[in-house]
Amino acid sequence: MSSRIDSFQGSTVRIDDDAIVIRIGIPDGAKGDRAALLRFAARSDCYQGAVMWHRYAAVYRLYQAKRAELEADSAVDAYSRLYDPQCQTAAAYAVAAGVRPHTAEMFVDRAIACVERIPAVGRLLRDGRITVAWFTRAVEQTALVDDLELLEFIDAEIAHRLSEAGGLSAARVESIVSAVVAEYDPDAVTMTREQIAAGKNVVVSPVSDGMSEMVITGSSEDAMIALGTIDALADGVCPFDPRTKQARRSDAATALLHRAEFTCRCDRDDCASALSPEQVESRRGQIVVHVVVRKDALDGASETPAYEDGVGPISARRARELMARPDAVVRELDIDKVVADCAAHADRYRPSAAVATAVRALFGTCTWPGCDRPAWKSDLDHVVEFDHVDPAAGGPTCLCNLNPKCRFHHGLTTFGSGWVDDQVVDAAGVLWSEVTTPDGVSVRQQALNLWLLPELGRFQCRHGVSIGQSREPPRHAEGEPERARTRTQAKHRYRMQRRAANRRRREAMLVGDGEPPF
Repeated sequence: MSSRIDSFQGSTVRIDDDAIVIRIGIPDGAKGDRAALLRFAARSDCYQGAVMWHRYAAVYRLYQAKRAELEADSAVDAYSRLYDPQCQTAAAYAVAAGVRPHTAEMFVDRAIACVERIPAVGRLLRDGRITVAWFTRAVEQTALVDDLELLEFIDAEIAHRLSEAGGLSAARVESIVSAVVAEYDPDAVTMTREQIAAGKNVVVSPVSDGMSEMVITGSSEDAMIALGTIDALADGVCPFDPRTKQARRSDAATALLHRAEFTCRCDRDDCASALSPEQVESRRGQIVVHVVVRKDALDGASETPAYEDGVGPISARRARELMARPDAVVRELDIDKVVADCAAHADRYRPSAAVATAVRALFGTCTWPGCDRPAWKSDLDHVVEFDHVDPAAGGPTCLCNLNPKCRFHHGLTTFGSGWVDDQVVDAAGVLWSEVTTPDGVSVRQQALNLWLLPELGRFQCRHGVSIGQSREPPRHAEGEPERARTRTQAKHRYRMQRRAANRRRREAMLVGDGEPPF
């Protein structure tokens, strides 16, 4: 056997019968090839998938040998033993690797899955297309598929979608895998969520001296509503409150549970915090959980999975349960209206509600590679900048020219220097977004939910502006937001705060005649 993996320019992984030969070319920074430096920094670890695949293959061969050895003893069923083939293989691996028995068991389990259950996805790991962590999640998400013929199809479909999706990230891999499982074996997803529902719990664990962590396990929509309620209170402080957002969230959640007052801590006479019950309730009333589901699935005529904003694909059954909630509101998305609005109102700056909903539903998250900010918590951005003076000459307000971006990445395309943002619809009706860094590295990825809304990739734009134009250089960089303090100042401030907190704890322990914590 001999194969070759091109991981990045100038670097290869060659696998022969008896060796893995890894050649990693180090770009010459003196030549000014910034794109090569960036690719090296970002992707020079892709050989790890190939190495892990062969590690899995090696331990699988050990497992096969142990299985054959125990099966030869016909007096005892090898798989009814406490120390069955997998257990003994894992025990040997644990000794050699110096890991706990459970860790070794999980390693052998993934090895068996790589060779027997999802080999097509395993080959993506071998070829450096997905990382070890992403493969592990794929193993976990397919663990409940028990029909082996169906699993073979699901494995092939997952591998196909991952291969065609363009740029990948942990969140996109997880979303694609869960969408395929939910589409072809809803019980595998439903059982997982039922187990989670059955495991609703509240756990408190100490994390440090005087601090504990509370973990509340509940349904995804209740968790999102609860977080929105906490944020509605925590975000009401004035800009001078010294706490981080996470610290404000913690204090706000504690205040809500204790029914205590939550106040701003700026200690200023001119504090402008908006913490009145009426103001907080007004912000809380804006909390919405969005679910995109096809009408036939909502009616029970099909089991096509749905997509929950901020969560990912969910089963049609789960979507129907959500729609049955007394506070649920169902609004139909008319694709014909989306097409008509794009054709008739492409010269308007703000998209119609139907177009805005379609764009967010289609992309699912911020379209920046690696960012998984939910679409309904992101801005809608014109890829080709809208021309307010001459709308006909600028980027149209159309599905082909709009995508969601989180506030940070929206600002980066507007004020950052050298970034190029692009969007195209290919001949097959696949909608792609693409980002090119100032160094010249481009990453293209499919619209995440095209599997759910394929119609949105097939309609023909009629506004007369070419599709796929790149964003022009920023025109209003003078309005770029500024940092309150430099990154170095912020790090120094954080260190001083932590040192002061540690010193106060140590002094409190000494005053109490106790031993200092360190």
